[in-house]
Amino acid sequence: MSASSTASQRVACIWGANGISGIAMIDVLLQQSSDAWNHIICISRRSFQLNINDKRIHFISIDILDATVDDIVHELEKVNGHTITDVFHYTYIQKKDEDELDQVNRILLEKALDACVKIAGRTIQTFSLQTGYKYYGVHKDKEDLAELPFIENAPRHKGTNFYFTQEDLLKDYAERHGWRYIITRPSIIIGVAKGNFMNFSVTVALYATIQKELGQPLLFPGSEKAWNRISDHSTASNNACFQLWAVLNKNIQHEIFNIANGDLVRFRDLWPKIEQYFNIPHHEQILNENEPQIKLAEYMPKHKDVWIRIVQRENLDEKAFDHATWTFVGNRIVSNF
Repeated sequence: MSASSTASQRVACIWGANGISGIAMIDVLLQQSSDAWNHIICISRRSFQLNINDKRIHFISIDILDATVDDIVHELEKVNGHTITDVFHYTYIQKKDEDELDQVNRILLEKALDACVKIAGRTIQTFSLQTGYKYYGVHKDKEDLAELPFIENAPRHKGTNFYFTQEDLLKDYAERHGWRYIITRPSIIIGVAKGNFMNFSVTVALYATIQKELGQPLLFPGSEKAWNRISDHSTASNNACFQLWAVLNKNIQHEIFNIANGDLVRFRDLWPKIEQYFNIPHHEQILNENEPQIKLAEYMPKHKDVWIRIVQRENLDEKAFDHATWTFVGNRIVSNF
């Protein structure tokens, strides 16, 4: 992954750079030589969350929803955005309403695409878009779920799906502007980021911390089916390594890939290890076949005062509780696949 001349140097532009996936991609790119990647442009609404001192990093803090395309282009001009060769898109905003979810995430991608066209339409070689398993209807009713195992060309379910919208949008722009596109669909992403909308590991860690403080067992927030079912996960660093490999592989033209770690995980095996990690006494779970024994979205907000007590004693980040995604974790554990 190295380059020996200026002509072969690549410039990355990461949209959603403070998220769980954007941070992983930054880490992976910084592991490459500066001869290969000499410029890494990072875009996010929030200020830069990483403590990194590397001259290749150029950070832009801008609210894409509120900004115009020209506003975004103006910021990109300040960091030599006209030299961008490869784009990695990870931005995402959660909305409960399906149509609103579709609309807001279409805007995020469309503005990124329009800004890229204006600033570097002729120099961009590849646009990498990360979507996910929601493409297969895992967040919908059982009749909308694609047949298992999920394959990339699975028929689309009826109705709205923001990933359908995003993928079609990218394909259209790529065709019109002569870019390669690469779409990746990970499962549950495991990694570290503040304020990520779908951060499974941090949310479970907060739950475990509070249960330990209360002297309560670590009740599994899912059903018996979820307890025994094989689940797959997609580590953010592994996703980023694959996405970088795909971008650098010229034989990959306009392709879509599922990404998973490949290990076979059951919560019945994983949960005792979480208990052990947090030094919580083992608890024999009493599970219902289909219904969760505890709903985190209802249970956890009632115990925020416990977290504040821990924060004050241990000098922790009080806002971490607000960054947890109780509904996402609960829904994901009891999902239909």
